[in-house]
Amino acid sequence: MTQYRNVILLALAQACFLATSMTMVTFAGLAGIAAAPDPKYATLPVTLSIVSTALTTAPMSIIMQRTSRRFGFRLGAAVGVLSALMMTYAVYSGSFILLCVGALMVGPFQSSAQYYRFAAAESVPADKSPRAISFVLIGGLVASFFVPTLWRFFGDLFEGVDYMGAFVFAAVVVACVFIPVAFLRPLEEAFDAGSDNVKEEDARPMGAIVRQPGFIVAVVNAALGYAMMSFVMTATPLAMEICRIGEASPEVIQQHVIAMFLPSLFTGFLIQRFGLFSILLVGHMAFAVAFMTALSGIEVMHFSVALIALGLGWNFCFVGGTTLLTRVHTQAEKGRVQGLNEFLVFSTTGVASFAAGLILNLYGWQTVNQAAFVMLVIASAITLVWGLAGHVRKALGRP
Repeated sequence: MTQYRNVILLALAQACFLATSMTMVTFAGLAGIAAAPDPKYATLPVTLSIVSTALTTAPMSIIMQRTSRRFGFRLGAAVGVLSALMMTYAVYSGSFILLCVGALMVGPFQSSAQYYRFAAAESVPADKSPRAISFVLIGGLVASFFVPTLWRFFGDLFEGVDYMGAFVFAAVVVACVFIPVAFLRPLEEAFDAGSDNVKEEDARPMGAIVRQPGFIVAVVNAALGYAMMSFVMTATPLAMEICRIGEASPEVIQQHVIAMFLPSLFTGFLIQRFGLFSILLVGHMAFAVAFMTALSGIEVMHFSVALIALGLGWNFCFVGGTTLLTRVHTQAEKGRVQGLNEFLVFSTTGVASFAAGLILNLYGWQTVNQAAFVMLVIASAITLVWGLAGHVRKALGRP
């Protein structure tokens, strides 16, 4: 338990982060509809939050490299509280501009939270890092069960103004991040770039790092895994509404969220037992099941099974990709490498989220899943080449 103290605390912080993220995604658009001068701008706050997150991932990683993880987490949470309070006031005053500014400010918090899993991996011996990364994501499972009830509670407290309670809840939850972060133990290795353990001159050029096959596979699985999940998940409620079964979409989405995070109870163990290559391939197979099921029909069952498989595929690819990334950089390099990884993940996800609604409206649900299949083929091909090449090297006795 002493060894996993940081991991448990970071899982709690992860629950707070996901609760906030779910709130922003669910209510920023609804608040935008109420406040926007033109309905076509209603989703602008959500888009701004994604863009801000992508743009601040690298700077936040560098800040943590030069100070500490705890400082970065506190800085992100402080900005997140201000963001939620500004959005609360924006809803109260009916200001669409303030709503957009508040959504833009949430980026540093969301980007800082992306490093909870990396901090967990650094808190335990290297052979236990897959379990640590996996366990942190369980915080998302906790949030998925309790957030809807808390939304209703805060909504009732501020029932005079639509959606205001949701953003008050977001401010409270972000503030709660300070509690587990305050009890984090310093990690075994220093994060100060000027210390004896970490020296900038020891870092390799980024060009040499990104050319590593392991880096490419890690980024491809994390980025395309997240993009495929976001692409199909974003389009699902709209597609179900078109199919006139929209009333079932909340249950389908909840099943999807549970499928995203429940496997974290055993993903780390599976990686240790069967290896990264095998788990990444299982993730790809889960994605394939999701897309084939979605293409086979438009009943509630088809959407439900597809979204459950989609969540499983995301979990295996995201945890696997993160674990692999921690193995391709040194302590001195991690700030830049992890920052680049998170930027690529969120940039790809942002494009996928935006494109999902556009492709659905222009070409339909079938095309959405066919396009997702193209991303899957790319990820699978790159992973297979990497994995098979590794097996060949082992067979020849090469490192």
